[in-house]
Amino acid sequence: MLRDKKFFLLRLEGFSLIEVVLAVGVAAFALVALMGLLPVGLATFKSTMNTAVGTQISQRVFNDLQVSDFSALQSTNRYFDEQGNDLGPNSNALNCIYWVQVTLVSNPVITGNISTNLKTVQLMIANNPGGALSTNVLFSGTNKNTAMFSTVIGR
Repeated sequence: MLRDKKFFLLRLEGFSLIEVVLAVGVAAFALVALMGLLPVGLATFKSTMNTAVGTQISQRVFNDLQVSDFSALQSTNRYFDEQGNDLGPNSNALNCIYWVQVTLVSNPVITGNISTNLKTVQLMIANNPGGALSTNVLFSGTNKNTAMFSTVIGR
């Protein structure tokens, strides 16, 4: 009887090899599943950040155009860093993350008349770190890293 008690006490002090192997197998299965989700999560995070910063940039550019002289509005390119800060029109492409093409479209037609007091502005905001793509490829409309925004500005 004493011998059976001793064996029982020893049994409570540790895990068997089968229990350890099963625990490691379950943990490995869970880690493989989590590692498979990592690239999808990172891609979603990158897309969300590009959308958020692109929206911030579009609001800044539209505000700049609204407060500028109406007769001085013109199509141009602008450059921004990864946080949406304006780097100026003649910035080094290596520092630029977001490239913005500001295009003035013809005056809108309202009830059959062409309005001279309104201008339609289109922005194409592209994620182009380090100037990897040329301007004609970047703003072609087929680039998946390009977002388009538009508004009407009046005098």
